[in-house]
Amino acid sequence: MKETEKKTVKVVFRRAGTGLKISLILLILFSTAALVALRWVHNGIREQTDKLRGEAAAVEYANSELERKTADLDSVQSVQEIAKEELGLVDPRTVVVDPQS
Repeated sequence: MKETEKKTVKVVFRRAGTGLKISLILLILFSTAALVALRWVHNGIREQTDKLRGEAAAVEYANSELERKTADLDSVQSVQEIAKEELGLVDPRTVVVDPQS
């Protein structure tokens, strides 16, 4: 065969069989269902992530408040305020009059 000679190739398309058509339709339906399921899972994970981020922010705020209170525990006055406000205690030298008793 000479280098200048070219081979020709003839491509023949034939109709797809019924089995192939059904398989393709099922593959498309399955792929669509899988994509919908993945989207549903993705949205659920995103909602859970947002919820956890909110909880983390609340915990960080509470932690900063506790750090602030811990820093204030060095003075006697702050300890007395905590005892009065949070525990309902009073100075032993104070006379408490309760009109409802």
